[in-house]
Amino acid sequence: GITLKGDTPFSGAYNALAALPTDPDALLQRIYRESDAVRDPEVPRDQAAFVAIGDLLFESYPPAEVGAALYKAAAKIPGVVSVDDAVDATGRHGVAIAREDSGNGERIEWIFDKKTLRFLGERIVVVKATADNPLKVGTVTHTSAITERAVVDANKQLPGQAS
Repeated sequence: GITLKGDTPFSGAYNALAALPTDPDALLQRIYRESDAVRDPEVPRDQAAFVAIGDLLFESYPPAEVGAALYKAAAKIPGVVSVDDAVDATGRHGVAIAREDSGNGERIEWIFDKKTLRFLGERIVVVKATADNPLKVGTVTHTSAITERAVVDANKQLPGQAS
């Protein structure tokens, strides 16, 4: 596999992302295969695949077709549910795919534009109180939003800046 960071099996390079399959079933098979190679045996396989998709969404800038395929692939992972209306940190409404982290009673929701399936952001919501997490069910413990992304020609170059 190609590596984005030590525990993630994919490269953040745009060309590597563009080469990923856009068929959700083929993409999910590839994600399972790549994440199986590096996951901690104590982490359930489906959770590792879900986390790998999240890493791709957050730590890279996949082409639109791959981003939409990531949404559809993640939706096929056992334990993943859809959320018809989720709100990112800027107040944009979208559709989300979500999976509960059984260890802490929280659900990670990845929010996408309803029409284009462009990744908007994430929120983490309490779905059950636990000894370690006594917060009220429904409490949002984290929220984020992707407001701008761009491809540049060189490391440390800012969008709109000449190379």
